[in-house]
Amino acid sequence: MIRKKKIVIVEDHLIIQELHKQYVEDLGHEVVACFTTGEEAIHYFQDSSADLVLMDIRLEDAMDGIEVTKRIQELKPVPVVYITGNTEDSNFRRAMETSMAGFISKPVSQSELESVIDSLNDLTSSIIYAEKIQKAIFPQRKDFDALFENTIHINRPMHIIGGDFPFLQYFPENQIIVGGLGDCTGHGIPAALLSVLCHEIISNVIRRTQQLTEIAHDLNAALINNLAKMNNAEGVNDSLDLIVFKVDIPANTIQITGFKMGFVHWKSSEQQLHYHKFKGRSLGVPMNHEDVQLVESKYEADDQFFFYSDGITDQFGGPSSKKLSTKGLLSVIQSVMTELPHNREREINLLLRRWQGMNVQTDDMLMLGISPWNIKRFQ
Repeated sequence: MIRKKKIVIVEDHLIIQELHKQYVEDLGHEVVACFTTGEEAIHYFQDSSADLVLMDIRLEDAMDGIEVTKRIQELKPVPVVYITGNTEDSNFRRAMETSMAGFISKPVSQSELESVIDSLNDLTSSIIYAEKIQKAIFPQRKDFDALFENTIHINRPMHIIGGDFPFLQYFPENQIIVGGLGDCTGHGIPAALLSVLCHEIISNVIRRTQQLTEIAHDLNAALINNLAKMNNAEGVNDSLDLIVFKVDIPANTIQITGFKMGFVHWKSSEQQLHYHKFKGRSLGVPMNHEDVQLVESKYEADDQFFFYSDGITDQFGGPSSKKLSTKGLLSVIQSVMTELPHNREREINLLLRRWQGMNVQTDDMLMLGISPWNIKRFQ
């Protein structure tokens, strides 16, 4: 049984407002408030809350719906669906900076609203708190920005929290940076719990050694030990896909190893992308020495490395509703490399959103882009 959700509608056209209210109530949900101005909506959330806001972008007052959403989300972590006749790229880019649950063009149908509303998790408040816990544990954009210039950090869990996570440690005594991405089995709450466990194990291993081969073997042994009881008891097969990089700042080199994940290297001197895929098995099962593959490269000015989880390449979209695929992702990255470095994340995010369109997100998505040459060496 679907839990009734409390919804706020912000729409300056009263007839459309009433239509959306009727749609929502027909779907069995409750409209707790309707507003025509952003100021009214902001005032409401000072003392009240809701499960979802349906937000028009163009409103009667000085602020538009995106600015109103930012103000609301400073007060309460409520998801927002934008319903608008103004779908320009500039608005879409701005909307992506908020906790956006959807971006729907007018006129909206009842079935579109139903799909978006039903995708909201019934445990929203608990999950939002769990999201805060994950953010406190996992490195965030500011942590990468403290070391790298023009970091790309795109994190879109399928259900607010998920199993994809980054990790990062800097060792100033020898100017070594070790970081990467992990992708735990599944998504949602089970994967999120597993991601916290895996991040703790990885962090402990990296503090002991910065040698990638040792990191891989020690991490795998710890995962097997920690997951064995759970797997045997529940009949599941939890595992971890992983990519780890080690930046040696004095040597201008980067080493990378991975398990069922790949990376893309933009070589600025060649103006070309180079793709490498680490095949084999996920971590969490016994492995041999030869299962650990190492790629080492000198990096040059303006080189950039992209690491990503398979939720991006497996996302359905486009005119034929097919998977983006590695080829599609390479095309996306190639198309933004003519942009200024600080604009690339915005453009990649936009292209990925455009690709997905109205298709449901099928997995957690995480992408990290770093430029080792531009490391802030004296932090």
